[in-house]
Amino acid sequence: MIQVQVGEEEKEFISYIEKALSKLAKEEYESFLDMFDSSKVSNDGLILALKYLDEDWPIIKIDDPTKVKCSGQRISIGQYNDSSGYYMDYDLTTDGELNDLTIHVEFLKHGQDYSISLEDLHTM
Repeated sequence: MIQVQVGEEEKEFISYIEKALSKLAKEEYESFLDMFDSSKVSNDGLILALKYLDEDWPIIKIDDPTKVKCSGQRISIGQYNDSSGYYMDYDLTTDGELNDLTIHVEFLKHGQDYSISLEDLHTM
């Protein structure tokens, strides 16, 4: 869970996910998954997604968004209509260019805190 200041949700959610993706860029898969309170993606599922669901492909290298910026970066954040939290789609990059992978995360409100759930890593 994380605490977020009212009015700073988008900024703080992006910062948190970029810290998590920094671990993914370093191929620290378990540490990446540990950044989430819950995950529908297992360690094996994560690696398979990074191979574009083809066991014979090498694992794609993901950029560390705290170090590499992409001018066409797409980050979509929305609030649920029932005010229960937010969702985020964050497109991943390789060598400063968008690849076909997107991470889908939910930030669900629990009092003043938000739980973070990794919902999916998929190709677009």
